[in-house]
Amino acid sequence: MTQNPQTKLFVNARKYSTSQLVCGKAEGCRKINVKAYGIQGHGQGCEAGQYSYQTLSREKVLERPLNVLHVIIGLNQGGAQEAVLNLFKGLDRRQFEPIVCAIENTGAIGKEIEAAGLEVIVLGHKRQALRTIFTLAKLMRDRKIDIVDTAGYHPSLYARIAGLLAGVPVLISHEHGVYAHKRWRRVILNKLLAPFTDCFIAVSQVMAQQVIDWYGYAETKVEFIPNGVDTLRFAPPSSRNEAKQKMGLDPKRLVVGMLCRLTPDKGHRFFFDAVKTLRGKFDVQWLVVGMGNSGIEEQQVMQEAKDRGVDDVVQFLGLRRDVPDLMAAFDCYVLPTLREGGCPISVMEAMSSGCAIVVSDFPTNLEAVSDGVNGLVAPMGDSVTLTKHIETLLKNSIVRERLGAKARRYAEDNLSIQRNTDKTAALYKRLMSNKKDTQ
Repeated sequence: MTQNPQTKLFVNARKYSTSQLVCGKAEGCRKINVKAYGIQGHGQGCEAGQYSYQTLSREKVLERPLNVLHVIIGLNQGGAQEAVLNLFKGLDRRQFEPIVCAIENTGAIGKEIEAAGLEVIVLGHKRQALRTIFTLAKLMRDRKIDIVDTAGYHPSLYARIAGLLAGVPVLISHEHGVYAHKRWRRVILNKLLAPFTDCFIAVSQVMAQQVIDWYGYAETKVEFIPNGVDTLRFAPPSSRNEAKQKMGLDPKRLVVGMLCRLTPDKGHRFFFDAVKTLRGKFDVQWLVVGMGNSGIEEQQVMQEAKDRGVDDVVQFLGLRRDVPDLMAAFDCYVLPTLREGGCPISVMEAMSSGCAIVVSDFPTNLEAVSDGVNGLVAPMGDSVTLTKHIETLLKNSIVRERLGAKARRYAEDNLSIQRNTDKTAALYKRLMSNKKDTQ
């Protein structure tokens, strides 16, 4: 077989139109054959040597999966990282080719993403804005990225600028943090990027309103998509005592704990206040799971336990990835947080696991937890009320079981990862379709 040297495919990546030299004899040759577009096929020639040009519709070209690049600061731990892991594991690989890019480092969650057969790229850049932007732009051009999605302020800033330089069709800003006051530099930069941003995904209604009020985004550009949880992995155990034994815990004693980053924002000190008051009244296994973003934060939280004289009864378990097994062993989950972006992933996991939960009244918590219905709520910074709520759950197994069952039902109905994935996938396709229609 002699390959005609003129056998080429010309693609305009922005307009999604193409012309192709095809074989005039063989039907099988009427297929796209562009390695850069990730599509395999023939069309490279035939023995008859008869060729003709054929113009293909943009719909035909877009039969390949859309290349989605999700940019995040790091992949060790955190709610945003869990959200990326859950989303990318759930996306239909026939429609999307997801790639995760960590600006600074990878870690436990990054390894899980790779184990799921997904690609992880680590830049290894820290506080290097220009270098990060240009590296990302080159990556986007080389990998023919169609959609850029982001997690967090700095990744969103760098990735959107890089996407503009690389000519990426769809740019999405995906914020996971609610702020107590305006940071004017961030407000100004977001306002400047607003005309070039196709959508802002908010993981909570509070965040959605903040984006509209602070950054001046049109409501039509803001999409509220709450995080989700795998309700199959995080399910109530058939026996909580057996779950405790599996984790090396005493099945005869209640287990109460926190599972989150070790940082002052999570309110560990209020939990330690409760432990100090209740340690003499109840025989409880008090657990703290997680690690800090820095050694300083971690030591600060541990010092808070020491200052209250409870470091001898609180078990610090460090970073764990057997979270479903741990949640199955918890009788009560506590999170007296002072700041979040959406409903915390750990709260969703505890609810899905059928735990009785006690949370602070930070607004995003209240989007999922109703006081006395599927959990108990204490005012932020109020150690006294937090202690009373924990004591109520320790005293009354009926209340524990009722709240845990209601929490599980709420998670099944409202917090499933499938709902999150379906909404995000539909958004990706709609934004891409809108972009094609305007070009």
